[in-house]
Amino acid sequence: MVYTKKQKVSASMAGSDECLSILGTFQVVEDAITDLMGELKIDGVTAKEKYNAFWVFTKNRVKIFKKLKWNEEFVIFCFISFKSLVKMNVDVVAKSIKDEIVFYSRVEECALDISTQRIRKLNTVGVNETMLAETPLIDIQFCKFDYENLPIVEQVKVRSTNIDMSHHTNNLEYLRFVLNTFSVKELETKLIKEMEVIYANQSFENDMLDVHKLELQNKDVIVLQKQDKPIVKCEVLFY
Repeated sequence: MVYTKKQKVSASMAGSDECLSILGTFQVVEDAITDLMGELKIDGVTAKEKYNAFWVFTKNRVKIFKKLKWNEEFVIFCFISFKSLVKMNVDVVAKSIKDEIVFYSRVEECALDISTQRIRKLNTVGVNETMLAETPLIDIQFCKFDYENLPIVEQVKVRSTNIDMSHHTNNLEYLRFVLNTFSVKELETKLIKEMEVIYANQSFENDMLDVHKLELQNKDVIVLQKQDKPIVKCEVLFY
């Protein structure tokens, strides 16, 4: 199945430059995947009520090709592009009304058992082979990046509004913590080409996260840690 949705860049998706923001891009991706899984009856609510499980994003890599202005129309295509025994990839493609690719995202996700917190096989949470869709339009490979001794730039506390229905920190909230390490001027002038987020561990309400950041040539690395345990690792590549 390929889930398709036509929408506009709303005010909540736009940044200070009046274009679809990076946070807005990840918001569109999360909503599209949630909608697709809802159509397939494997969404988070169903997983919780029917299978005693919940979904987690483990990785997300986004390639950005052009900007969309506020109120500009675009079309979303979302589909499962790969599955193994315990993980699956979901691709989200945004195209302009001129049929140009605006951004392309690939998310890796898995289901955890609510009682044991262990990874569940996909066939125990309603996923089957018929749900796989077309061949991906773009080849996206997840990267491995490990950096040690990154300088700490700030500390943030996970608050109640950062928590989602699985009672852990929402994926988008991590992105907010990451993007807040940039100034408004940097977000407006440093054009992001690609961004990968690795969700290594969970965090919860009232957790204190240390934000570490290393600035390299045409690339920044940001790591959110709880004590010495990495929670989220993020690589940002610039044009």
